[in-house]
Amino acid sequence: MVAVIEEKESAGSAQYIEFKVHRSPTDANRILGSWRFASPGPTGMLIDQSKLGTPVEIEFGHVLDCADQHGIPFVWVNDPDELFPPYIRR
Repeated sequence: MVAVIEEKESAGSAQYIEFKVHRSPTDANRILGSWRFASPGPTGMLIDQSKLGTPVEIEFGHVLDCADQHGIPFVWVNDPDELFPPYIRR
């Protein structure tokens, strides 16, 4: 099971995927989520990532699925502007 954390320090030394929340550059009313998961090590081979322009709710589901499939224990929601608060992440 993947735990959603609000601060990356909450993961300690465990691996996590950062989920960045931001406004669309072309539509200020649209909230987007972006993330990228690469293999550890010097090659950093891309395993999966968000798709450009996909709404935050859809990408949040995708990042949780990716973390679960790859045994990543945490997803850090990096949302300094509180555009995607915990009470709407269902």
